[in-house]
Amino acid sequence: MTGPQRLQLLIVEDDIVDRKLLERLLAQSSLGAYDVNYADRLSTAVDMLAEHSFDLVLLDLGLPDSRGMESVVELQLRAPCVPIIVLSGLDDEKTATRAVQKGVQDYLIKGQVDSTLLVRSIRYALERKKAERQLQVAEQRYRTIFDNSAVAIMMVDEDGNLVSWNKFTEHLLDMSHEDLLGRAVKSLYPPVEWQRLRDLNIRRKGMQHHLETQMVRRGREIIDVDISLSVLRDSDGAVTGTIGVVRDITERKRMEGALLHSEQRFRQVVENAKEWIWEIDADGLYTYASPVVEKILGYKPEEILGKRHFYDFFHPDEGEQLKAQAFEFIERREKFSEFQTRNLHQDGKIVWLTRSGVPILDDDGALIGYRGADVDITERMRTHKVLDRKQKNLEAIFDAAPVGMLFVNEQMVVSRANETIRHISGRNYHEIIGTSPCAALGCVGAENAEEAFDCDECSLKTMIEVVLESDKPIRGLEIRPVLTDNGERVRPWLLVSVEPLSIDSGKHVVVALDDITDRKHAEEELREAVEMKSQFVSTVSHELRTPLTSMREAVNIVLDEVAGRINKDQKHFLSLARRNIDRLSRLIDDVLDFQKLNAGKMRLEIRANAVEKTIDDAYSTMVPYAQKRGVNLSCEYQSRLPLVPFDADRIVQVVTNLLSNGIKFTPEGGHVSVAVERQSEHLAIRVRDTGFGIPKEALPKVFERFYRVQRPGTEIKGTGLGLAIVNKIVTSHGGRIDVESELNEGTTFTVLLPLKTRQSSEELPERMDEDLEETLTGQQGSRP
Repeated sequence: MTGPQRLQLLIVEDDIVDRKLLERLLAQSSLGAYDVNYADRLSTAVDMLAEHSFDLVLLDLGLPDSRGMESVVELQLRAPCVPIIVLSGLDDEKTATRAVQKGVQDYLIKGQVDSTLLVRSIRYALERKKAERQLQVAEQRYRTIFDNSAVAIMMVDEDGNLVSWNKFTEHLLDMSHEDLLGRAVKSLYPPVEWQRLRDLNIRRKGMQHHLETQMVRRGREIIDVDISLSVLRDSDGAVTGTIGVVRDITERKRMEGALLHSEQRFRQVVENAKEWIWEIDADGLYTYASPVVEKILGYKPEEILGKRHFYDFFHPDEGEQLKAQAFEFIERREKFSEFQTRNLHQDGKIVWLTRSGVPILDDDGALIGYRGADVDITERMRTHKVLDRKQKNLEAIFDAAPVGMLFVNEQMVVSRANETIRHISGRNYHEIIGTSPCAALGCVGAENAEEAFDCDECSLKTMIEVVLESDKPIRGLEIRPVLTDNGERVRPWLLVSVEPLSIDSGKHVVVALDDITDRKHAEEELREAVEMKSQFVSTVSHELRTPLTSMREAVNIVLDEVAGRINKDQKHFLSLARRNIDRLSRLIDDVLDFQKLNAGKMRLEIRANAVEKTIDDAYSTMVPYAQKRGVNLSCEYQSRLPLVPFDADRIVQVVTNLLSNGIKFTPEGGHVSVAVERQSEHLAIRVRDTGFGIPKEALPKVFERFYRVQRPGTEIKGTGLGLAIVNKIVTSHGGRIDVESELNEGTTFTVLLPLKTRQSSEELPERMDEDLEETLTGQQGSRP
């Protein structure tokens, strides 16, 4: 509960004697706490009303700068919400009536007022003004509903002429405001229907609901309507007119659905927002309880009235304490608000309520009881508990995160840090919180914790500033600050991400720092090892070439019988040796090519080329091989192909390899084709064959090094590096290669090269180390 607010009174009176009399009456009254301000002129009162908030004005009509009703009109204009009580020496009923008509709450005669009458008048004025404001709000609300209603609403006077209607009426009748103003309502009905309405004698009955009849729209169009009529009467019971609500029956279904939805929404709002209104007597016994109490506490109003006290519902754990607090306010006759209580529902569950109330006093100021309202805040309390629990969970996750976490505000000051940050920086929490991020990490450039940053070119500072300014995250940047660790300078590698946050309309960032020093060292060691192995492979491959060349030449000399004649068996075995020497030579060439591509050391001569010439070179190379195998070979180009950036020698190598594979795996009489066309932003090179095809389970593996498709009975020799090299060359150009195949129907390889040059990033291949080891040890699988 909160204590009562002091009433702020403004007395506008130029007569010092009358002013002193009012002071005495107020001092003798039971009005309670109040503050009084005085003005001896109307202009002074107007200024004071503009500068201060007053609950009530006591006004003398005879002022030096204003006379009579002028003062009332001016004050009403300046402060329409402040109630006015006139204190006049003129006992004139006509003047009193005029004052009340102008909005004055009461008219008191000087010399006839005692403290009780004055206090009662003040209280009644305050209550009446409050009621007037509520009435104005209600009137405005219902006027809004009237004007925006989705049905036609019409009011007619006692003579049957239209005096008021809403916009929907004009829409329904297709008539303008001028058409309807003062129009006889009987003209809106066909004569027969008007006579039927007259025969119902609705004025005598008072109302008629849902009467189906007909009305006339502009252009004499007849429409069917559903109309509800109610007779309006004045305070003496005399008929003043009729109000009608009209619905077009042709739109009934749509309107019923809309009204049902609107009703459900309105009911839901009311049921969840409506307060429990109550009254109690001076002992706390309920004398009134609104029906919503059943929803809140499970009791019907009749189970409470005259039978239960307000404290009977308090939870027993704090019931006596809350009861004592409540009666302290009651004894002091103080109004209270936001008095939070824990209560028991009829079924035993906990219900949290906030209670507000004001004292009810009789004419003599004696306490009759209290009137107030309770709001069910059980769900709010439950939500607060859930949010508190989630907040604690989030804080636990933040603190236990395996990466360093800093919470930084817009002033570049750390407000929270986790345990990992403490380990990274080697600093305690009191050395971190309230400092700049760089100082929190122990950066040598930010040793003075009083300054936000000492480094003008600090990358961490720049990242945080950019994120705060742009409200966009920055992720995965590596920095290498110089930190102090137990007095020694260290330079760890940190992977930094900065995420923007908006909390309570303030900008913040979360800085995540992952110490990747060990990983960077491991990568460096791996890079050195890969380089060493790469050099070893290249050296071994080059060293093998020389003896192989000598061996091949020696075998050729013997086979060509330059060194003398040889027999048939000798020729067979020497031919076998030459084929294996050639195979080993090709394997060495492929290994060297693959190694260069895999290590990113093969230099590509990218320039704009005419793709037709490149494909022709590959095609011409493979024609003899296709003829020897008895395979038909064809080539096709799309017209007007653009110049495309690529390394011509390498693309010839790609197409030659694909054509060679197609011819190799296509039976005699089959067909192999190469087609080139533009496809969106790429150049598409398709090599199709009608060969053996590739099983579906093998398709994802065909570009792996040394993989060969197992075909029992149709085994064809190869190194298993050809497609791996093709894939490497294509991806080095920023392109890709796809494969489609059906067993015994053929295979299609599609190479997509970008029409524009793309910058490719050089990355350390994930499996480079394994590739080299397997290459050196000769652990080769089967490949096409």
